[in-house]
Amino acid sequence: MTIWTPDLTPFEGPLYLKLVKAIEQAIATGILSPETRLPTHRALADKLGVTVGTVTRAYTEAERRGLLAARVGHGTWVRGAADPANEWVIRNEDSQRIELWQNLPVQLDRGAIIRPLLTDLAQGDLNGLLGYDKEAGRPAQRQLFVDWLAEQGITASEDRLLFSHGAQHGIMLALLATGCVGETLFCEGLSYPGMLGNARQLKNQVVGLAMDEEGLLPEALDAACRTRRAKLLYLTPTLQNPTTATMSLARRDAIVAIARRHDLLIVEDDVNGLLPESALPPLVNLAPERVIYLGSLAKIACGGLRVGFVLSPPALRNSFAQAMRLSSWMVSPLLIELACKLVSQRQIMPLIEHQRKILARRGELLRHLLPGARWQPGSMHAWLPLPEPWRSQEFAEAANALDVGVASGEHFAAGQFAAPQGVRLSLSQPATDARVAEGLERLAGLLRGTPPTNPLL
Repeated sequence: MTIWTPDLTPFEGPLYLKLVKAIEQAIATGILSPETRLPTHRALADKLGVTVGTVTRAYTEAERRGLLAARVGHGTWVRGAADPANEWVIRNEDSQRIELWQNLPVQLDRGAIIRPLLTDLAQGDLNGLLGYDKEAGRPAQRQLFVDWLAEQGITASEDRLLFSHGAQHGIMLALLATGCVGETLFCEGLSYPGMLGNARQLKNQVVGLAMDEEGLLPEALDAACRTRRAKLLYLTPTLQNPTTATMSLARRDAIVAIARRHDLLIVEDDVNGLLPESALPPLVNLAPERVIYLGSLAKIACGGLRVGFVLSPPALRNSFAQAMRLSSWMVSPLLIELACKLVSQRQIMPLIEHQRKILARRGELLRHLLPGARWQPGSMHAWLPLPEPWRSQEFAEAANALDVGVASGEHFAAGQFAAPQGVRLSLSQPATDARVAEGLERLAGLLRGTPPTNPLL
């Protein structure tokens, strides 16, 4: 196959930027089409008569600009429709297809709980809730949430809390409020696709770090801090997405100590933090001065309510308020008040408990049908490591042919982190236990069958 060899002479600037401009032009003119594999760093360097470092710097910059994608062991290619970020959308089941694709709350009759709360709202100061309000929500609403969080073991104060449109919006607020635009961001090697998509939009250089059964490795974080300058570390200490890893208290202490030593801010995504029956202290309790805590009612109560909350360090309070005003001005006062009623009338914990029981049953199905999968009590999802010679994307495509949706490990790979071969299985999405069992049985049959002889590399 002929190696693509660009002509750098029409472009000005340093060599690496000339190569970036050549890549950009080749994509715009169709010479490099979506999904085209680019030459290796060494091959292109030899062809152009430049150093490998020049090609590496150019590829990295082109990836930061959203032109290319790269993965260790998979090479570098032109981004296109198959970019995992473009595929991360809600998928609906039908009578034949079973989706183990996305972490949606277990299907319950939430309407029976919400309906009387809406009646209460309609009989109150409805006009007052239909107008504009302050970006952080009302002090009484914030205090109510702070009191509820205290009951769950999360230390907060009313002046540090800001409502958001779910934790996904909280991630964007954190990136904006900290000025982490076009900057380096650390995270677990496998991380939440919604965060990775946000980071791409803001041109962040994402660096995925090594993990073990507890999540992020402290030594990997310390080494990264010594060699690269970053503003933020994003991580999920409890029921990590997608691996289900949960950090011990010792691991949490170690991560906080490293962050303090290197003056690193932490974004703690705790959307799963209340799902286990017994939870460890969140990082925000250990270091409130440098942890941005993200929570939401989406996973534990109602996804459509879209009310989340951010606990910001005191020094960033004004920056978060400004980020909220610029992004959406405020969260709907009506929705915040509805969330407050849900909290104040003690309706959330019964919802969580009901969900725990359903997920426990589905976890047992998983252990029986796919004993090699990793799952922890309370988790909406499981991680299924794949045996050789399966590759994650190939397995996802084979499962799709059986009308079962799963999430390939490629969706979660951060930066150039070499994703292990595995898929995430969302046990919460199907409507019934029977549907979960049927989907798991189809996957078990796939694993028992003849594996592919020519896996995609």
